[in-house]
Amino acid sequence: MKGLDSIVQSVPYAAQIGTSKWRRLLVASLFLLPAFVFLIVFVYLPTILAFLLAFFNYSPGGTTTWAGTSNFAQAVSDPVFQLSLGNSLYYAAMIVPLTLLFSVAIALLIAKTSRIYSFLRTLILMPYVTPTIGTAIGWLWMYNPSYGFMNALLSFFHLPVSQWLASPSMAMPAIVIYSLWHGIGFDVIIVLTAITGLPQGVLEAADLDGARFFRKLFTIIIPLISPTLFFITVVTTIGSFQSFSQMFALSTGSGGPEYATTTTLFLIYQTAFKYGNFSYAAAMAIFLVLGIFALTMLLRWIGNRVVFYQ
Repeated sequence: MKGLDSIVQSVPYAAQIGTSKWRRLLVASLFLLPAFVFLIVFVYLPTILAFLLAFFNYSPGGTTTWAGTSNFAQAVSDPVFQLSLGNSLYYAAMIVPLTLLFSVAIALLIAKTSRIYSFLRTLILMPYVTPTIGTAIGWLWMYNPSYGFMNALLSFFHLPVSQWLASPSMAMPAIVIYSLWHGIGFDVIIVLTAITGLPQGVLEAADLDGARFFRKLFTIIIPLISPTLFFITVVTTIGSFQSFSQMFALSTGSGGPEYATTTTLFLIYQTAFKYGNFSYAAAMAIFLVLGIFALTMLLRWIGNRVVFYQ
């Protein structure tokens, strides 16, 4: 009888637990609903429409006709699109290793606890929170071949001056310099957080063994923060192929000189909103997304073999 009584008494409590779970699930769903609506309306739905648009010839205010794969075939044979892919790869090949190098170097320099280093950390982060278009105006003046600060600095050290943004060979490196200045603060803070979280016992043991700085750097510090460096590599690589604001601002909307700063995303923007060829722009965007996805998978495969997870 006692066993039966215990079962009977437990039924209302179990039902109460079930009701509470459903109530919590309902409340959580209501809180998540705005985010789901935002993702569906502004992310997933435009992505699906852009994918479908690539198979049509769409003209705003005109007729829409079936194009099949002609837009994709045009992109494959388009020399400007091929050049834009090369420019994107060139930009990524410069910005990714330089970001890793400078973020680690600066983080090691300011990884100290004092007021002046706290001020330096704030100073380094400030460019990251400033708008790209606003700061690019100042850098346009700095890159001016006639009276800009960069050529004045080169002249001071008796080095040959450059045409910077007016030169097809120097325009992209000039944008890389600006991008490093503008975005390095975010990466420095992330690396600095990883460095300050290192086990001090390991570093102290290395000091007792007489390990020099560079030996500690390459055998202890970098392996231990390799997950953070891998994260920065992936994020910077994806971001480099999505770069648009700095290209647009520093080339004054032209992508020049001689298509030197026309990256793939910039070309997609020009094709869609300057020339009104939305279908062809959608086809190029699909190629770009597939390329970024393939490159991300490659980085993941490499990361699984070289990243040290504690």
